[in-house]
Parts: sequence; structure tokens; C-alpha cells
Amino acid sequence: MTFYPKPTTIIVIGIFFFAVLAMRITRTFAFEKWHVSIGLLILGGILYFLNINLIRFFIKARAPEFANDEDWESTAGLGIVPKWVSIIGLLSISAFITAVLPWIITFFKNLLR
Repeated sequence: MTFYPKPTTIIVIGIFFFAVLAMRITRTFAFEKWHVSIGLLILGGILYFLNINLIRFFIKARAPEFANDEDWESTAGLGIVPKWVSIIGLLSISAFITAVLPWIITFFKNLLR
């Protein structure tokens, strides 16, 4: 049996990973903060669409009777889609949060001055 952490744990670890990566990229290449935020938004979008396409691929390959748009939700929990595909989707959420959260914090910080 393989251990997979809870989704919130994966998201928090992803946020930490992307924040450290963004800081390193900003310092190494002397980018502005908004350049890295746009890059993280693009990465989040790519991971999101990769997640969707992998889910569709595995459902069509392993359970074609559920491949139409109305019945795919009934495959949840059956092991048709591998867990690593879900991890890709959770990492897309982490990338979006890491891209947007510093701007939200800065906005409220300036609002309270």
C-alpha cells in the first residue's frame, strides 16, 4: 500500500516549493516580482490543463463506458485515474496561490497604512 499525503498537505508543500523556487529565480536572474508571478500563473495553467487531459486520457483508456461527459464523476475513488495525476492538479493550485498571495498581502498591507 502506497502512502499519499492529504490534499491540503500537498498544496502547502507545493506553495513552499514554488515560493522558494520563485525567490531563487528572482535573485539569480534579477527578475522583478511580477515577472515571476506571471511565470507561476502560466505554470499553474499548464499544470491544470495537463491534469485535465491526463484525467480524460486515463478514463478513456481504462473505463471507456464512463468517457462521456455526464458519467465521468462516477469514476471517483475507483482507482481509474492514478494518484499522481491528482497531485499535478493540486500543484497547479499551489502555483496559482503562490503567484497571487504576495500581491494580496501587499494590497492589504498598503490598505492598512
